[in-house]
Amino acid sequence: ATAPVAATWSADTFGPDGPWPAIEVTLSEKQKIAMYPGREYQSFLLTSDYCNQNRSLCYANQAGLYNEAESQVDNTGSTGQIQYQSGPDYMLGLDVKGEKTTSWVDTVSLGGQTIESVSLALLNGSYMAYPNGEWYPLSVGCLGVGAPDTVNQSFSNNIGPLINASLIPGYLWEHKTIASNSFSMHIGSANPRMPGSFYFGGYDQNRIVGDILTYQDDYTKEITLRDIGIKVIDGSSPWEFESLRGFLASGNSSITSGGIQASIDGCSPYLSLPRSTCDALANNLPVTYNEGLGLYYWNTNDPKYTQIVNSASALEFVFAAGSNTQNVSILVPFRHLNLTLTAPLVDSPTQYFPCYTGPFRQYTLGRAFLQDAFVGANWGTKSWWLAQAPGPNVPSPSVVELADGDSTIRSSSNDWKESWSGSWTALTPDQVDSSATVSVPSAPSETLSQSTPNSSSSLSTGAQAGIGVGVGIAGLAIIGAIVFFFLRRRKA
Repeated sequence: ATAPVAATWSADTFGPDGPWPAIEVTLSEKQKIAMYPGREYQSFLLTSDYCNQNRSLCYANQAGLYNEAESQVDNTGSTGQIQYQSGPDYMLGLDVKGEKTTSWVDTVSLGGQTIESVSLALLNGSYMAYPNGEWYPLSVGCLGVGAPDTVNQSFSNNIGPLINASLIPGYLWEHKTIASNSFSMHIGSANPRMPGSFYFGGYDQNRIVGDILTYQDDYTKEITLRDIGIKVIDGSSPWEFESLRGFLASGNSSITSGGIQASIDGCSPYLSLPRSTCDALANNLPVTYNEGLGLYYWNTNDPKYTQIVNSASALEFVFAAGSNTQNVSILVPFRHLNLTLTAPLVDSPTQYFPCYTGPFRQYTLGRAFLQDAFVGANWGTKSWWLAQAPGPNVPSPSVVELADGDSTIRSSSNDWKESWSGSWTALTPDQVDSSATVSVPSAPSETLSQSTPNSSSSLSTGAQAGIGVGVGIAGLAIIGAIVFFFLRRRKA
């Protein structure tokens, strides 16, 4: 009998621009690596050679590195003399430069299943390119989730017949492990803690709230984003409005009422949008634009900072639905838009708002958006779906198997606002009118741990996510004194 295959999520989080949850896979039987989900066709992997070029401090060590030489020794992986080399630019919303990849095949184990000869693209010398002209090292690869009407890829070579390389859901479907060549995901978040959901061959109905947008072909295919707004869900507003749209086209006469074409991409980190759009949003936030990185730093000393990032309010992304007059909105709370930049992008942890002004290949809604969006596809029917995902109060999984011919999915009846209860603060009029710091009810222990660079190429156990911005210097000194006293007591 067939059944959906659930991926395992790493206990750590990763990346210099999140941190972000990632899926744990095993290559060539014993190489454990964490990867962001979301690439069509090939899976992109950072190799041990990548760190040989970045000797001083290799951030790619955090998620694990792939050693193709070891796979050859174990007789699980090989290039097979594949001629095809993809470009290094596997992210749509961030410019990646450098060497072309090496096409490869190897065994991948995921969710208790083993997939033979998976199509891989090995990254040996690729870097993130930012507006300041600097190239920064990558830290995590991207897992292939299949492709429309495709089970495997066939590559030519110089020495013999075509080489077949498996796409994971296609292989599982062909071997009758799952009922359809399909996937679904909601990546969740590190803070507030929200475990991710990822299935091949099915979906968790409790990860879908409200209306579902249905599209055809590639899930990274451009779709119509009509507008972006700011919306207060509960409590008093930290702005002079409760709800306001029009930010997408603000200050840009080239953007019509029809909106722009944008892609969804799990490999990319940011909301990669027109500079005019980001600036329009920034004019309503306590942020400062950083020219070098093309991102906006939160002014953490501004009283409005905690009022906004901890409030029951959200960015509203308005998409064109089935007709020219119908819209569907997906909300991303500001709790998820208070992200952290770390090395190598900055010298010390810096809170930032993830609107990115480029360079990039196309307008893209990346992981910052996917913290609050469900995405799934049945590659057999060339259908894919986009919908609102819930907040941290997620019910136990209600897994639905996707049949081979399914072109529709069903939403839950769960209440989205209730799913955020206890994880944000409904502001009072007094809080809005004062300069007091606003906190959230969730405990610090609810954040996922974040990996730190080390010399090992396996997954590190990680360290707890950084101390919150609201903790002052004096508080840190007190904590340090208590720890010191406790350690002396233990030694005694």
